[in-house]
Amino acid sequence: MKFYPFSNIQTNNLGLLLFAARLSAICGCLAIVVSLLSAGYGFFFGKTTEPTQLENGLMILGADHSPGFYAFAGVTFSFGIVAFVVSGILAALISMENKFTGNNDAQ
Repeated sequence: MKFYPFSNIQTNNLGLLLFAARLSAICGCLAIVVSLLSAGYGFFFGKTTEPTQLENGLMILGADHSPGFYAFAGVTFSFGIVAFVVSGILAALISMENKFTGNNDAQ
């Protein structure tokens, strides 16, 4: 059992491109995990402001759930999605190269 992405794609000429596709898929997966963890950390451990007294005895509790964590999570999540798209395009190029050069082992 192989645990790396695109394990069933084979190539003779584009080995470095296949490595780049696998690396970008792994980086995309890690970026999405990091973004989800940072958003969760910002939500659960974000700064909560003190209650503010309003009119008629009402109080409001304002929560500042660390917008920096959310911005980081958004940018990192976007990077992860772009990395997956780039990885898929590279894998498609490698697959087309294998198909057009006739290097199929399943003949």
